[in-house]
Amino acid sequence: MAEKEELETRLYERMMQENEAFLTDLKTKPADDIIHHAYEIACRENLLMLFEDETSLTPRQLETLLEFEHPLAELYDDWINRDTDEMDHFRNSVISGTNDILDNRAEEKYKNPAQPMYGKSRSEALTCDEYHEWKYNHRRSVACARVFCKHGTNAYHDQTFPAFLQKWEDTFGKERCMFVLACTIQQRESDGRFYPPARQAAARFTAQMEIAGDRTTDYAVDAHSCIVNIAMERFARPERSTAQEQDAAQKKKPQPER
Repeated sequence: MAEKEELETRLYERMMQENEAFLTDLKTKPADDIIHHAYEIACRENLLMLFEDETSLTPRQLETLLEFEHPLAELYDDWINRDTDEMDHFRNSVISGTNDILDNRAEEKYKNPAQPMYGKSRSEALTCDEYHEWKYNHRRSVACARVFCKHGTNAYHDQTFPAFLQKWEDTFGKERCMFVLACTIQQRESDGRFYPPARQAAARFTAQMEIAGDRTTDYAVDAHSCIVNIAMERFARPERSTAQEQDAAQKKKPQPER
């Protein structure tokens, strides 16, 4: 057996016996004493875990620890008396853990295609402590644009474009899909291939695009303008049909006699 491995084995076995004796004695104490030593119990267990496998200690360091009658107690005393940044680690862990919860909630929220888009700028979100909502709304819009870039043109050429648009809408929601198309139309303002219905539909998102500012470039797609135009008109068509039906119904209503 190698010298280092033998020293580690001897040290681990001694500290195990030491800890068992410590716990056996502690069990005879009142409950308040056991609670008082709870932190020490946990620290001793953590220190022991470091010696379960091969350590980074040198043989000389291992021999030094073996000189003590109670090496585990020596290590614990050194830990408790050392000026460490343990509280900073706890503090950072609390912050990180809470942020993870808020991130997960925001991510799930904006994965729902029925969820309305977040309506504040990044600076406004930071001011009102809603950065997690802004971040995942932003990421969802970026993902929406990427899906169109990756599959939209191929679906158009494969003559499966209507099915693609339906799946796109089902995944990201109609509002976000139209917003992405609106950002694209805005980026190509001088492009004459966008027909009035598509431009009118895009104009509905003016306020949201103003909130996004320069980030509208993150949401614009690189598909051919004609394909973007067809997609926007397809999303706008049901709205126009509904509006026309409502106008027709309004005209059919009997007018009150004067």
